[in-house]
Amino acid sequence: MNEKRVQVVGEPPVLNRPPAQEETDSDNECEIVEPRLEESDLHETEKAQDEDEEGMEELMSAFEDNETELDLTHLRIKSMKRLNLPRFANTLERLNLRQNEIRQMRGKDLSSVPHLKELDLYDNAIEHISGLDGNEELEILDLSFNNIRHVSRITHLGRCHTLYLVQNKIATVRPTDFTGPISMSLRSLELGGNRLRSLENLSQLSNLEELWVGKNKITSLESNRLTKLEGLETLEALEELYLSHNGIQKLEGLGKNVNLTTLDFAANQVSVIENVGHLKKLSQFWVRMQHSHQANDNHIDDINHLDAQLGPQNMPELETVYLEGNPAQKTEGSSYRRKVQLALPQIQQLDATYVRRN
Repeated sequence: MNEKRVQVVGEPPVLNRPPAQEETDSDNECEIVEPRLEESDLHETEKAQDEDEEGMEELMSAFEDNETELDLTHLRIKSMKRLNLPRFANTLERLNLRQNEIRQMRGKDLSSVPHLKELDLYDNAIEHISGLDGNEELEILDLSFNNIRHVSRITHLGRCHTLYLVQNKIATVRPTDFTGPISMSLRSLELGGNRLRSLENLSQLSNLEELWVGKNKITSLESNRLTKLEGLETLEALEELYLSHNGIQKLEGLGKNVNLTTLDFAANQVSVIENVGHLKKLSQFWVRMQHSHQANDNHIDDINHLDAQLGPQNMPELETVYLEGNPAQKTEGSSYRRKVQLALPQIQQLDATYVRRN
């Protein structure tokens, strides 16, 4: 089965959404009091709901009871109850509910399809992860672009290898979020576009291969700071690390991650390429600037010592290097590409252009 990949290297796509309300990262939020509907308005609402029910019943009647996959994208579905999922209890493996209006993950619905391997709830209005107690066969879970504040109730998913949580409201990874069976099964974790200021409590994910945390609020990779990235020292299986669009000032903290093949530090505050020479399997290295006018962008101004860190003696498999937009590109002028190629003769691509060989 081909696995999809949601690359969060740059900024996540902009979606049309209702006007934003004042938000917090706490579970202890004031209860929102819904406006009271007049009797006439209530009648119209009930009528609309009845019409929606009839339309959904008609839609679902087109599916056979032995379907293995349901694709119900962008249909303004508000509740899984209308799908009558128990009909597909014996065969359903993939459920796609992208771009709907679902607010709640109901266990009564999801547990009725115990053989589900892929659940896609991208771009809904879900606030809490729940209802997956009966879905232990789940392998891929996509909850990107929702309103989730905490990772919860997924520790029992011992077959889940890919978890997408892009563009939610997650501010912290708590000690118990990734314990249990999922700590051994998870291979790819996407947390880009959240509110993380540090990455903690990931040390138990010993088989993690891909970690995406671009577009967060991480400010440092240094130890002994309140805002930091920690726990990577135990992720020795990690192969891809995406940290773009943060406030990281220094390349460090990767001493044990010797299996990294991709390292993305684009749009941070790195000024020196250092502490990466031990990453001998690295093939992709990105420290480009995204916008030269932004203060929170990389500002590498010296490329005279690239070979000491990225040279073929350290990184024989290095294929692609992105340095464009940094001050060094402007300082070196027309010599920029030639100088980088001489320092890194093993690379095949510099920035967006392939390297020409004589």
